[in-house]
Amino acid sequence: MNQLERDLRNALRETQPPVGFADRVLATTRRRSWVWLAAAALVVLMVGGGVVVREQRRRMEGERSKEQLMAGLRITGEKLNAVQLRLFKIQQRPVQQQSNR
Repeated sequence: MNQLERDLRNALRETQPPVGFADRVLATTRRRSWVWLAAAALVVLMVGGGVVVREQRRRMEGERSKEQLMAGLRITGEKLNAVQLRLFKIQQRPVQQQSNR
């Protein structure tokens, strides 16, 4: 048997893991699962927060649009009242006949 074969046999020989190895692996796995769970919860909170912020902005834009519409309607109403008043005054004037003859 040459040196290469002996090295391979030694490398492939079954060995027992150190005492407590399985417990350490399980503990690490549990810790990692908590990290993933915390990361997933953080993502859910961020997405939920984004939805809330977007809804608040949409609501604020709607309120601003409503205020602008109400202001436009108020101005239009004032202008229409002014025009109606002018028309009423014109109708109340006596009709003047032209005396070109």
